[in-house]
Amino acid sequence: MTKRDVRKGVVRRGVLALAAWWLWMPLVALLVWVVKHFLFGGFGQQDQSYVLLVDQELFPHGGLLDAAPLFWLWVAVGLLGTVWGVAFVADESGAGFRGWRVRLVVAVVVLATVGSLVRAGTGMWDDDKDAGRYYARATVLDVPAGGSAVPRSVLAVTEHTRSGDGGRCDLVGTADVPACVKTAPMPDFDFEARTASYAAATKALTDSAGLASGVHLMGHSLHYLPDASQGGGVWTALLDGSGEQPMEGVAVWDGRSNTVATCAFGGDRAFGRAFSGTGANSLRNLLAERFPGLVYSEQDVWGYCDGPDPRTARPVVVISVARQIGWMQRTVVEPAGVLVLRGSADGRPDMTYREEVAPGELPGAVYPGSVVRAQIHEVQWLGGRGAKDDRGFGYSHTSASTNADNPGEFLLRSKKDGHLYYVTPLVPRESSSQLVVAFAVLQADRTGGGLNDLHVYVRGDDAPSVNLDVLASRMVSYMAQQTSITISAGAGGALQEIVPFGRDMWRGFVDFNGQTQDYIDLSGDATVKPNLVSLNGSITAPGGQPTPAPATPAPSATAPAPSAPAPTAQAPAPGGGCGGDPTQLTTAQLAACVAELSRTLQGRVQESGTARP
Repeated sequence: MTKRDVRKGVVRRGVLALAAWWLWMPLVALLVWVVKHFLFGGFGQQDQSYVLLVDQELFPHGGLLDAAPLFWLWVAVGLLGTVWGVAFVADESGAGFRGWRVRLVVAVVVLATVGSLVRAGTGMWDDDKDAGRYYARATVLDVPAGGSAVPRSVLAVTEHTRSGDGGRCDLVGTADVPACVKTAPMPDFDFEARTASYAAATKALTDSAGLASGVHLMGHSLHYLPDASQGGGVWTALLDGSGEQPMEGVAVWDGRSNTVATCAFGGDRAFGRAFSGTGANSLRNLLAERFPGLVYSEQDVWGYCDGPDPRTARPVVVISVARQIGWMQRTVVEPAGVLVLRGSADGRPDMTYREEVAPGELPGAVYPGSVVRAQIHEVQWLGGRGAKDDRGFGYSHTSASTNADNPGEFLLRSKKDGHLYYVTPLVPRESSSQLVVAFAVLQADRTGGGLNDLHVYVRGDDAPSVNLDVLASRMVSYMAQQTSITISAGAGGALQEIVPFGRDMWRGFVDFNGQTQDYIDLSGDATVKPNLVSLNGSITAPGGQPTPAPATPAPSATAPAPSAPAPTAQAPAPGGGCGGDPTQLTTAQLAACVAELSRTLQGRVQESGTARP
């Protein structure tokens, strides 16, 4: 065998080794896709999740252009193996490294390796900041004043700015993440207040809805729809099926009455799928197959009854969807419209995709709440990496115990313009302070054309301080003074949730046995007399017999100041039927009766003491 034949054999083995070195990972990835796509073709989530993962980790833009850092790491590893392969061929063939061709190949491969590592390193370093850059384009910091009066919580951004266009942005940040600053206070949206807490709605709808086995309340679908029916907003949730049991319908509770209504699928509006279904009953797989480019979070799924009477209305399921898109060397998620699902005569879900939705076309939020939370999180980047890392700039959801289960993204309707907004109280990031220093507000009833503007209304340093723990303490104290009943606040306590509404007004919900019995309205600056309202009634299942409602509460002697919203001012009333069988009363009603008896007895003792000579 000649030297030439030996060299050819060595080169051939080297080429085969390099081909195996470069191709085994792509071939394995392709094999996994083939298995998921063809063998599990009926399971759309398998196919969809894998394609999205590949796009996210390797090819955000669907190709080599601006590939992800992981791809460039794979290229660098492949090139290092190529250097070894070239060295092996050169050594085995006897050519060594004296030839200019070998030296040129090694030099090119080494340079390409260094370039790949640099590209991977810069991509990983800027990965989180690139997400901040994307969401910053739709973020506005609204500050109440300029100069020395700028709130301290936003100084990390405003200290380094230049003049803006005077329209959308009065100032523009000079950091590598663009910031838009508007000198304007938070407008008076005058939001409509709710009448029951998230916890009470969960309890009411969980215990009193669902008539078939295998049906359960889809917890994350619990949504408050302001003014979805006459007389105020309602709480709704999906009654989802499981296994082979399809979805039952949509449960509705108005927060005031003692019954839960249900608009059910069936007849010419049958619905043969369920989010928790298996096999052919899986709605998630069907959605992934029909709309592989759309993603959603469970908190973006809700339903409503299309009609005045829930018993005859058509149930409708709405999914606020998003789309994963390429941005820089990564992917981000942007709103992409809604999916509207209805029943049909043959049980196949009637699915309509609407890329754009105008205000008023649907009764709830059409903009994904999960995207809103991402936008709030990325506010921390508006001052650049230095302000975020060194000065802790940014805002976070409150960690107050009363709002532990529901800290933000409250869906509220403005009385001023009639639009729906996500409203979130914010505290300083990386701080033990629980002072509310800003409100994040985003219009929720419109979607289409990318991100909606997130307005972060920063409160002035001289504004009345608002701390949810302090508000909770004031509410508990006032409740004890007015009713002689001591309640506790926080997770597991009676005071479950504090939600903003109106101008500097807050409403706290008092729950007993999972039901909202009272609510208290307080102003943040303590200038408005607290307003305590007692709600009546208990929750019964559809078709059940509700318990008689207690007597109508008597009006309070003092009404709220004109600057605050004016709900019906009522003093807490004792539970109804105090002269009846005590075993038939709820815990809250019994406690109210005891409190009323104590007050009456105390009054008689005082009267008798006054009559003495």
